Amino acid sequence: MYNKSMKNKILEILNLHFNEYVSGEEICKNLNVSRAAIWKNIKKLQEEGYIIESSTKKGYCLKSIYDPLDENTIQQDLPCFYKKITILKEVDSTNEEMKRLSSSLQEGDILLAECQTKGKGRSGRLFHSPKHNGMYMSIFLKPTFSITQSLKITACTSCAVYDAIKELYNLDASIKWVNDVFIKDKKIAGILCEASLEMNTASLDYMIIGIGLNIHTYEQIEELKTIAASIEDFTDKIVSRNEIIHKILERFYYYYRTINENTFLPIYKQNSYVLNQTIDVYSQNEVYKAKALDIDENAHLLVEKEDGTQVLLNSGEISIRKQKGEKNEI
Repeated sequence: MYNKSMKNKILEILNLHFNEYVSGEEICKNLNVSRAAIWKNIKKLQEEGYIIESSTKKGYCLKSIYDPLDENTIQQDLPCFYKKITILKEVDSTNEEMKRLSSSLQEGDILLAECQTKGKGRSGRLFHSPKHNGMYMSIFLKPTFSITQSLKITACTSCAVYDAIKELYNLDASIKWVNDVFIKDKKIAGILCEASLEMNTASLDYMIIGIGLNIHTYEQIEELKTIAASIEDFTDKIVSRNEIIHKILERFYYYYRTINENTFLPIYKQNSYVLNQTIDVYSQNEVYKAKALDIDENAHLLVEKEDGTQVLLNSGEISIRKQKGEKNEI
């Protein structure tokens, strides 16, 4: 169970009344603490960079959101599977940094960055990663199962992101096979799993899961305005990035440790962005139209071509063909 500190409880109340004054008396009654305790924690928040105005008559008002990543808040009550959390102010890519550090990492180590200068997506695409607005995280794994099952880890991660959004915001997201999370046709998250193979045994040496999630509202760059968004574009609720990260890690651990039971699969299929849709498939230098029929126990996508031939996809690119003919290609 995630136990919020007094400071975070106060921040949550101020977030709920963003840009409005909340009386000290109301906060005291809500949290059953003294005015002195409230003032002490308000000072801590101000020292961390939150712009909070105070008025003797009106109370406290959060004027701008500054949501710093905090290792202790994220780590609190997480399973011991997660060994070490490292937070960087800036990095080219959390996945690339983890590769550079791989010889010294343990399974469950986590790397977070406030921003990425070269955030990575699939097929060499960039993942726009502005400072303080999103979550840019990599998790280091040492899987013991076969390479053929590795696609399930991407699926597990997608479901963990879905669960966090549903629980913390009460928003319905959808999962585009194999690695993107959408809200109302806009991409809000991308997942990139990269692996190092042990050539002698053809087994996985390690795997790095990179997750990019747009959280706080910000002005999208021009080329992404029609295809990408942030969670807060769809809700007035504001949640700390630390709490979102904590919840994603909590849910990922559950799916990862039960991966052989396919606990992720019902969520993955029920919230699929592609099932029963007509799609374009880009696979092995071939492009064809198909209908997405099913997702199997290894998270492979079963599609049916226009000639009735059925194909099981374990890699490649797909793009949704909308009913009006427009494409949503990310």
